[in-house]
Amino acid sequence: SSVQPIAEKLAETYDDAHPQFEITVQGGGSTMGLNSIKKGSAQIGTYSTKLDANKNPNIKQTKIATDAIIIITNKANKLTDLSSEQLKDIFTGKITNWKDVGGEDGNINIVTREDGSGTRDAVEKLVLKGDDFKKDAIVQSSTGSVIKTVQSDPNAIGYASLADIKDDDINKLEVNGVNASEESIKSGDYVLQRPFLFLTNTTPSNSTQEFIDWVLSSEGQQYVRDQGLIPIN
Repeated sequence: SSVQPIAEKLAETYDDAHPQFEITVQGGGSTMGLNSIKKGSAQIGTYSTKLDANKNPNIKQTKIATDAIIIITNKANKLTDLSSEQLKDIFTGKITNWKDVGGEDGNINIVTREDGSGTRDAVEKLVLKGDDFKKDAIVQSSTGSVIKTVQSDPNAIGYASLADIKDDDINKLEVNGVNASEESIKSGDYVLQRPFLFLTNTTPSNSTQEFIDWVLSSEGQQYVRDQGLIPIN
């Protein structure tokens, strides 16, 4: 579902120029994207976290963009930065009060995505590093719901794709003192980043490959940039 907005934009633009094709885009989480390729129910599956190639030898991975995962808090929260270790301790429940990380006194309310979400999987890999989210974390089924929940709760903390944060009604925290920007993402200084992938079988059809080649072209990558993502070149 994180890749869905850019996939829809790319498909719509390509369809307009190639009326002989019709590309249908459906969301549902990275697990659905992977399973749709394994089952042969789609020509392209979208995926928003690193995929273990050794466990998926018959899947071809094509990176179409780089995304940053932004840690978000309510506008009433005056904190501007958290370290990777503080984030891990918050999400796992070791730290439960904002005053313990330099904020105001108040219980921390964690907002996360559901199992099967590529964004959640990326946070588990990049931040939790094998540990689990606090058991009473609020689970939402979309990034939009995560953002709305954080907007309505002064003590909430969540995470969202850079491309999904369109307004100033939310705080975007620095991580380890680094703000998410094209420069810091490309350099690797901003550590919470993940690939946006197109998954196919090892020998996609000619028409499928032609669409993917267009997405990787300078024209396709400009649409990636326009959607707030980092192009691959």
